[in-house]
Amino acid sequence: MKNSLTAKVLKVIGVFSGAEAFGIICSVVKMKLVAMWLSATGVGLFGLFGTTVDAVSIITGLGLRQSGVREVAKCRHSEGALRRIAARLRGWCMLSGVAGALVLSFLAPLLSLWLFGDYGYWWQFMILGGALLLNSLTGGEQAILQGTGGFRRLAKAAASGTAAGLAISIPMFRWLGDMSVALSFLVYSLSILFFLFVYRDRSIPWRVAGRKELGEGAGFVRLGGYIALATFATSLAHMVFMSWLNRETSTAEVGYFQAGNTLVFRYTSLIFGAVGLEFYPRMAANSHSPRRMYLFVSHEISLLLKIFTPMLLLFLLFRRWIVEILYTSDFEVILPFVSVAIFTIILRSVSTCMAFSIIAKGEGKTYLLTEGIDAVIGVCLNIWFYTRYGLAGIGFAQVIWYGVYTIMTGVIYFGRYRLRLGKEAVIAVAVSFATGVAAVAAAWRGWLIL
Repeated sequence: MKNSLTAKVLKVIGVFSGAEAFGIICSVVKMKLVAMWLSATGVGLFGLFGTTVDAVSIITGLGLRQSGVREVAKCRHSEGALRRIAARLRGWCMLSGVAGALVLSFLAPLLSLWLFGDYGYWWQFMILGGALLLNSLTGGEQAILQGTGGFRRLAKAAASGTAAGLAISIPMFRWLGDMSVALSFLVYSLSILFFLFVYRDRSIPWRVAGRKELGEGAGFVRLGGYIALATFATSLAHMVFMSWLNRETSTAEVGYFQAGNTLVFRYTSLIFGAVGLEFYPRMAANSHSPRRMYLFVSHEISLLLKIFTPMLLLFLLFRRWIVEILYTSDFEVILPFVSVAIFTIILRSVSTCMAFSIIAKGEGKTYLLTEGIDAVIGVCLNIWFYTRYGLAGIGFAQVIWYGVYTIMTGVIYFGRYRLRLGKEAVIAVAVSFATGVAAVAAAWRGWLIL
């Protein structure tokens, strides 16, 4: 069973990570051009706008992408039930998208004043409202494909949409200056949604549920609401810190933080996203079996750490070259930050897998409480460590933050659910932890200097 499961997961990783790797390459090209043509200010604008869109879409999106996957996965073998769930999901995604666009448009002047100190960026936030509507519709289609196992279709749509978005955005970056940043968000959102419609599963008719059917979908909307609030808490913490950093220092400093954060979290999400794409529906479909859940969690932790430990060492060895290639030599100031923060991928591997058990069981309140407390701890740690140690301090803050989160999810996983980890997972954690500590210490002391 273990070998077949590993082969299945690796197959999904191969399909999805290929598309995601292509997306990351496009993102690297995009940020390289932005860094050259719009400087660190342009990179900072991407961070501020992206965080704002994420924060608003999370709270108005009702967590429909995550809860929708759970519902679709549970009824994927019943054609009639699957069609009804898909129609309800699309209807709720349309409503949430319209609500999000209206909220962001209404808040545009206030957001401009809060983040930039004046009202000059209000119209760019209005543009972001359109992107938010499209993102909500996109989430519904992605949930249907993920829940039914349409990973290849999902990967093709993501890769095609990203390529089209980049092709259209490049001339905007060159000729429109800072105003091209908000327009790029809209272009990317439209491109990805278009290709999702091209590659959607046509055996499931595209239909939006009516008012009566929408009411019948209140169960997954309720769970999604808890997930949305939990995700919003994390996003809000990130947004609060970036806003504080922007007002206390400069948009360029936000750009440096965003660049380091992207290196540590965005690119490692290539693997996390690929594994979670298949892992979450499988956990949801087997949430009734404690034995299967702990076997699945143990397997995913072992697999993630086997992948990430060599990557951690390679990153630390070539970190200076990586920063210069992806950005410019001006961004070398982030090296102390990323050299420490990269250690979080070990803690993230463990905590993320255990956190999936909470959502798979449908315990939204527990998930909300865990993520809410974690968000408050995170923003406090970031501000405290940055105030005393600058960008390098944020690296230590991130490690402590994920350490606390791992303990919190562990209490629920081991204590509340009475689940355990297999021997292989425990050994993988111990080996990766020892290797990671040694590598980070070596990098910090200058022994890995490339």
